[in-house]
Amino acid sequence: MIEVGKLYSCSKYFLLLFPDKEAAAESAAATASAAAAAPDAVVAASIAVYWSEVICKPVSYCDPETPLLVLSVKEQYIQVLAGDKRGWIINMDWLNIKDIR
Repeated sequence: MIEVGKLYSCSKYFLLLFPDKEAAAESAAATASAAAAAPDAVVAASIAVYWSEVICKPVSYCDPETPLLVLSVKEQYIQVLAGDKRGWIINMDWLNIKDIR
């Protein structure tokens, strides 16, 4: 279970950072896998641009090496601080998000 105030990482994927929970939910309703993560920076950047245009809000992404500080948890949507970026990620089981000990 993901807890507020703890540090986590997703070392396998570039995670998309949505500006709010509603934007993350909108993208998840359309396609969960592409909306949650990408295998490399080029794909992540392309998906972020796509979703930014679809929802008319800025979507960014974070590198797999970036620690995630959990700010809020609402069901599968998690608000994080990833480096200097703040946003909402979609927590899918296959992402294998782990706490940093």
